[in-house]
Amino acid sequence: MKLCKLILACGALAGLGVSGVSVAEEAKPHKEAHLHVADEAHEFSANVALSTDYVWRGVSQTDNGPAISGGFDYAHSSGLYAGVWASNVDFGDGDDSNIEMDIYAGYGGEFMGVSFDVGVLHYDYASENNNNFDEVYVGLGYGFLSAKVSYSSDGFGESDDATYYEIGADFELPWGVGLALHAGRYDVDAGSEDYSDWRVSLSKELVGLNFELAYTDTDMSDSECTSYAGDDNLCDGRGVFTVSKEF
Repeated sequence: MKLCKLILACGALAGLGVSGVSVAEEAKPHKEAHLHVADEAHEFSANVALSTDYVWRGVSQTDNGPAISGGFDYAHSSGLYAGVWASNVDFGDGDDSNIEMDIYAGYGGEFMGVSFDVGVLHYDYASENNNNFDEVYVGLGYGFLSAKVSYSSDGFGESDDATYYEIGADFELPWGVGLALHAGRYDVDAGSEDYSDWRVSLSKELVGLNFELAYTDTDMSDSECTSYAGDDNLCDGRGVFTVSKEF
């Protein structure tokens, strides 16, 4: 069974005065972008990134190889948003998937200082339709803290429930450096072992580009990783370097 999905950042809500919860606290070269148009009720944005690895919930999606990704987002001042994001993927022999495309829509806002975000996300693999599946998610945020739950009734393209719980914290360090902490727990009713993952990253914007250095790991053993992801070295701790550009 392949771990071949990701969580999306969900639109440029902050640029419209809507404080939505970021859907991604892990490997996400696709940062929210801010491209303003004449109508202040609408905002369009785009993003592109190059990473040394595409890691989703602690597991490499590119067979430990590099990834190039990009997406487009639309956000309305009401809090509604929609977008699309794509990346190359590599799940090894026996799986023809080479492109992942994610389509998502939702609603985000803020009430009494607490931000919220609800939405639906579709993961599509043109060459391997059996991998396709959908998730619904609910996120909350307060200050520098965030929490989110994502649920699928057909995780990994199968008829099995899969729920991912995650928490995150973001801090601003001196010299404009950002520190992000993430921890997640995956509960999968598909005969595989549940597992936890965590991530620590530092980011800095320079010359119009965003640079990020992250370390991510899981608690899976080699045998659990082989059963879960098809290879025992896809779940090991690793550093990931990403350069991204927002438009």
